[in-house]
Amino acid sequence: MAFDCYCAICGVGFSGMRIGSPSDVTAARRQQYVDSVSRATTPLTPQEDESIYSYDPRLVDSESVVWTSEVHCLGVHDVQGKTKAFVSGPGYYADAGELAVKMGQRAKRTYFNCYGFGTDEAPGPVVPFHWCCFQILLRSLTGSDAPKDANLDVLYDAMMSLCNVSGSALRLAYGDHVAHAQGQYWQCLPGTEYSVRHPTGAAGFEELARMQIETTGRLRAPSKHFDIGNRQPRNPFGALPAELVYQICSFLPGESLKSLIQASAFIHLVTQDDYFWRCFIQSDMPWLWEKQVLRQSDTDLNHKQVYIWLDAITAPKYGLEDATLMGIANRRRIWGACDELSRNYKAQCQSTE
Repeated sequence: MAFDCYCAICGVGFSGMRIGSPSDVTAARRQQYVDSVSRATTPLTPQEDESIYSYDPRLVDSESVVWTSEVHCLGVHDVQGKTKAFVSGPGYYADAGELAVKMGQRAKRTYFNCYGFGTDEAPGPVVPFHWCCFQILLRSLTGSDAPKDANLDVLYDAMMSLCNVSGSALRLAYGDHVAHAQGQYWQCLPGTEYSVRHPTGAAGFEELARMQIETTGRLRAPSKHFDIGNRQPRNPFGALPAELVYQICSFLPGESLKSLIQASAFIHLVTQDDYFWRCFIQSDMPWLWEKQVLRQSDTDLNHKQVYIWLDAITAPKYGLEDATLMGIANRRRIWGACDELSRNYKAQCQSTE
């Protein structure tokens, strides 16, 4: 039976990217679907009108999604009775869980099976991925995008331990939009175009950021500085040095920090300091590789407002149409899945020491 397998890291397919017709009738039906989903509180649901299952040609085209069709894989070889991990060259997804990829200097492509079972070429299944997604994963694991800096044997075990029941992807939080698109075949759901935009490209973002900094007053408003010298502890956090409070808060994801700020008047007060938000942008947005544009600014920034702005515009949200932001939103989504995988990888690294 024919079926699709999906990138282990981003969850997107390797084929079946349908770009919709620019005709007024089809575009209107597609937009009606996007509008109805945006207004609804229920998840995406299948529609009888198959013509809407295509991407908006204003947002993506065949050139901008070509990266999704090139597949690499992580697998293991038998080397003198022991398994050793390898990363393949480029190839393509054939069908029914089968990949055809380049291996070393061989003229012919080698065939492997994804997720399920091994072949004569490899004793176990291989884990398929897009190369740019693999680079994002490596950066989340080691801070470098060089495969040599990661323990590939441990990474293979960590990934295979998360294989889903259907043998089509990993059990990672790829995001609702991608989860709904995964089926026997990849569904091109309108409104989710950002999920198939190249995640390491961000042409125009730095120029956008510079323009916003120059023209948006709240991003440059004077920051408040909190004098903690004479504070009286009134809750558990108040008894701690401010540096330790900053460190605790820096480990929280953005949404959790917002909840803590609302729940604790002391945390609300101490996080008014601009230094905290400069640090929090670094710790909470490791996927935003373009942060240097903030350091290059000639103006003093209100980093709390900058964080709020960046958090809003880079959110991987349904119906995103800004081409400048779609790739970064996709990278942010993928980094979330990498975070889950990173925890499994690091736990297995510790167990092998």
